[in-house]
Amino acid sequence: MKTAIITAHRASVIAHARWEHIDLDEGVWTIPEKPEGRLKLGYMKLGRQFVLKLPEGLLREIRDLSLHNQRHPEFVFAPLGGKNMNAETLRRNFRKFGDITTHGMRNTFKTWALNNDVNDFLADRYVDHALVGLDAAYRRDDLFEQRAELAERYYAYVTG
Repeated sequence: MKTAIITAHRASVIAHARWEHIDLDEGVWTIPEKPEGRLKLGYMKLGRQFVLKLPEGLLREIRDLSLHNQRHPEFVFAPLGGKNMNAETLRRNFRKFGDITTHGMRNTFKTWALNNDVNDFLADRYVDHALVGLDAAYRRDDLFEQRAELAERYYAYVTG
């Protein structure tokens, strides 16, 4: 749940996160583009690769998870028998706390960003929203370094 909150990614991306996509030394998670003919589970919705730097606190937790998760070599969140967590399970866990959804965490981030003087373009890049109009044509920088700084700032806010 914390990974969904901090990264503001979709439930299917979180539930199907693969160890091979996370560089535990550099703290970089590369979510690949969806391969042709495959379901979008664990891949980016828009079809292009997305790279993010995990905030140090979350990276420490994922590193710890890797030490205790040796039986599950493929998926990061694999509670039983090597199978990945079901995205619906993640959604249900959020529902236990009220009318909260994983998609709502994306909105929560955007609202936080709006109220904390985060540039709209940077906030859109953080959650990998599709750009439209002139933004799509001219704003090609993915703002990796700025997103990494923002991830640290948001992690500090969320974890108090």
